Amino acid sequence: MNILEEIIVSRRKDYESKTISETELSIRYRERTDFRSFRDALQNKIQFSFNTAAVIAEIKRGSPSKGLFAPELDPVICATEYEKGGAACLSVLTEPHYFSGSLDDLIAARRNCRLPVLRKDFIVSEYQVYETALYADCMLLIARCLDATQLKDLHDLAASLRIDVLVEVSDETDIRKIEPFHFPLIGINNRNLATMNVDTEIARNFVRYFTSDQIIVAASGISSRADIETTMQSGIRSFLIGESLSKSSDRIKTLRQFVIGKSE
Repeated sequence: MNILEEIIVSRRKDYESKTISETELSIRYRERTDFRSFRDALQNKIQFSFNTAAVIAEIKRGSPSKGLFAPELDPVICATEYEKGGAACLSVLTEPHYFSGSLDDLIAARRNCRLPVLRKDFIVSEYQVYETALYADCMLLIARCLDATQLKDLHDLAASLRIDVLVEVSDETDIRKIEPFHFPLIGINNRNLATMNVDTEIARNFVRYFTSDQIIVAASGISSRADIETTMQSGIRSFLIGESLSKSSDRIKTLRQFVIGKSE
């Protein structure tokens, strides 16, 4: 198995031992009232200024390719700093084994900022969608992990629960799989999910497959304002940035540089 397949197997095992039923999750969900529109937050940032990047700032302690690079990361401090730095939205890794994340990180981060929050995980079941709908404003669906029917069904379920969905693609096979559905939020991953190699030209090359009413987010390999400006030339205005921000000694300054091209 490649690393993505390993993670999916691991995540399915995690949920075999769940202690709260799907019915209980749906009952708890009915009490939720504090929804924040992830898509609107990106759109508002994009419309603010032509030179402004809509950055989804990610709380990320590590990854399979890099190991633990920010093990002491505090989700509360990160969330407050990312909001001050001008992030449009927040992303929180909740996968525990390969990314050292948790739902507790997401809950703590969201409580301490006003930003819409993306749950970044490997979601393959309705149970995970209901779980996400209790705490987050958006969730990730990775096209490589699901067949077309599963993608559509999980996306529709999330939408019915007022949760936005970022659908991630990384090659033309993924794009063909999602083409019939015209999903509104698309993430183009510059990382090959089988080899973990990064090529920042992937997002710039694949944006042509999508239309102007879809928000396209470039993810992976964005480490400088120059990367953002080069990608902006292709028409992409939204970016998901994790490692560069999580490792920064001054996250507010670094984020402002990404967003507007200057730190003040």
